[in-house]
Amino acid sequence: MKLLHIQGSPMSERSFSVRVAEAFLEEYAGEHPGDTIVRFDIWQENLPAFNGTAASGRYKAMRGQPHGDEEARAWEEVRQRAEEFKSADKIVVSSPMWN
Repeated sequence: MKLLHIQGSPMSERSFSVRVAEAFLEEYAGEHPGDTIVRFDIWQENLPAFNGTAASGRYKAMRGQPHGDEEARAWEEVRQRAEEFKSADKIVVSSPMWN
């Protein structure tokens, strides 16, 4: 099994939500030694923009229409990143609480 941890706090180890998630993941790894844990820090990843070009590429793909080069590149970047999320069997989200 693959567990994806999505870290949403920009505060890294200073974040309480990150510390709680890390404690959970440590326990989880002990209970499920055969599982793979993948960490995804949204503040460190280079996420593609989902802009008008990518959206146009998505809709053309859904309709089976041909893409322009720019649309094809933009949509492929988004699609590849989405596959990373879709490949996870389990997802843990650590999200900051700002008040």
